[in-house]
Amino acid sequence: MKELQAIASEEDKGARLWRFVMQHWKAIVQSREQTRKCFKRGEISVNGTVAEATKILEPNDVVRIKFDKRAAHESIYGKEKLEVRYEDEHLAVVVKPSGKNMVTLGYMLQFSLKPSSLEKIVVQDGEAELDVAMDHVDSEERSEVEESEDEGDFQTPFNVSAAVGQQKIPCAVHGLERAATGLVFVAKTKETHQSLLEMYKTGKITRTYRAICHGSWVSPKDSAVKETDSDKDNRSALPEKSTSEADSIRSIRLLQETNSNEAGRLSTLDIEVLSPYQGVNIRRHMLALQHPVVGDSNHTKPLKSNRSKGLMSALLSVQFVHPSTGQLICVEIEEPTKFEQLRQREEKAYSRRLNNDLEELRKGGLEAPEDYDRKSNKPIAYMVGEKDFFGLRFKVSPATLIPRLSTETLVRTALTLTHDHPVKILDVGTGSGCLLLALLKELSSSTGVGVDISQDALEVAHANKVLHSMEDRVSFQMGDMSLLHDTPGLRQSFDLLVCNPPYLNADSSSKVMTQFVGTEYEPPVALFAENRGYGAYEMLAKSIQKDLESTQTPHVLAPDARVLLEIGSGMGEHVKEIFSFLRYESSALDTHGFERCLVFAVPNQTTDTAPQVSM
Repeated sequence: MKELQAIASEEDKGARLWRFVMQHWKAIVQSREQTRKCFKRGEISVNGTVAEATKILEPNDVVRIKFDKRAAHESIYGKEKLEVRYEDEHLAVVVKPSGKNMVTLGYMLQFSLKPSSLEKIVVQDGEAELDVAMDHVDSEERSEVEESEDEGDFQTPFNVSAAVGQQKIPCAVHGLERAATGLVFVAKTKETHQSLLEMYKTGKITRTYRAICHGSWVSPKDSAVKETDSDKDNRSALPEKSTSEADSIRSIRLLQETNSNEAGRLSTLDIEVLSPYQGVNIRRHMLALQHPVVGDSNHTKPLKSNRSKGLMSALLSVQFVHPSTGQLICVEIEEPTKFEQLRQREEKAYSRRLNNDLEELRKGGLEAPEDYDRKSNKPIAYMVGEKDFFGLRFKVSPATLIPRLSTETLVRTALTLTHDHPVKILDVGTGSGCLLLALLKELSSSTGVGVDISQDALEVAHANKVLHSMEDRVSFQMGDMSLLHDTPGLRQSFDLLVCNPPYLNADSSSKVMTQFVGTEYEPPVALFAENRGYGAYEMLAKSIQKDLESTQTPHVLAPDARVLLEIGSGMGEHVKEIFSFLRYESSALDTHGFERCLVFAVPNQTTDTAPQVSM
């Protein structure tokens, strides 16, 4: 208990007591929340009487604080108790919740476990050790302690009091990542701590992690997984131990498989390891085996439906011989509820998509193969030869991209700019023609031209033009987005240029085709671009700029034309830089909340600002 006193001066006249306390004892009560709790515990008095926080001070008032650091500590770390699965006088096994780092867990232990009668309590300087703890409490209230994503199990105990210079008991023997749930060993005496730490380092503790991984797991014949060269390269340094690295992972057992639209299959695995093999090493190992753990941490692979929901890996079982009694101790917990929630969510989404696919097949007059599998078979749109887009039905083929829901953002954005006035539209990289034809369907007095470098794609676009009876309002022709200014027939002063260029990084093409079902069947030239995915934007920008600088008239684009571009997530700022010679006007979000469309205006040579498209 710290007791401090201060006398109010003339300058403090009329000041609120709580403000006076925070100004004079900043080193002790470092936040408003701590101050509030001090008043609640009755630790602050004025002239010998416990006072309220809002009391008005007068000169010469004697203000005293009796700060109970232990009570303050307990108010932060004692209000939530850890789940204890095993405890005796020597040690305990507790459950670390996800979202708690090991520093926080260390401070929670003293309020969740019973004191050991075997451990002599040493107090030096009354509260020296607690002072160190409270220093951390204060700093954590200001900003939460950060820890590396790779910081899994640790070998050197962290909670050593600098003030006392001895091990703080109770003490966790190993750790888990902040994002993980799992069992943690806790020593309640210094002697037990040394014994457990030695057992942990020498592989005498067996632990079983449960993880949900991408892909369909096939167990090796001998059921013992050996470490790969890639895994050895990625493995962080571990202390010397009697077991070899090759035997650290004792077995990987498949519990169940789950269908997934994004991953194809998800495998729920129990991975049995010997200490001190770390959680991060398991993630690296599974990544090297091309079965990465689902998560947002390092060495994992996310699922769109599981973003920000944590790491799908948990330490569910531990087994060891008690260092004092020789008894075999086995402790287990159930898997976190989020595991089953993920499996059910993925399975339901897969079933919905499968039913939609089967309905598409029926619409096309086809019967689904008995062994139909979304990941193994080519996309339904290619099997049927048709796909819906913006409420219309379009023909598609492997020469064209399959129309995406996200591209409808361009249609909606373009319609808001035209104000129902007749316009001339240029669709660059038209593919099946769905973007241009959907716009013209809504703009009955407008006309358009679609260009593409693929003759096969143009044949599909022509078929769609006939399908929607627009032969007299639209034409399709060969054209390269890098040569618009030199393409015959395009110098028409178009009011609107729309383009959904390839914007996936060509360097990651194999990874993309593995991750996203069906993309391996689509034309790569329509999906991938060089220069980190910006290559097509750069070619189009140069072509437009050459057209604007040309002395030939008419130009491809009218003086006040708009340019609408589809972009990939996170690409907006760089695309704005590429088209900086145009005037950026706005962006539009897709149905998932991602920036999907950018709108630029061609500068009008006769005005400082370009008017809205109102042709």
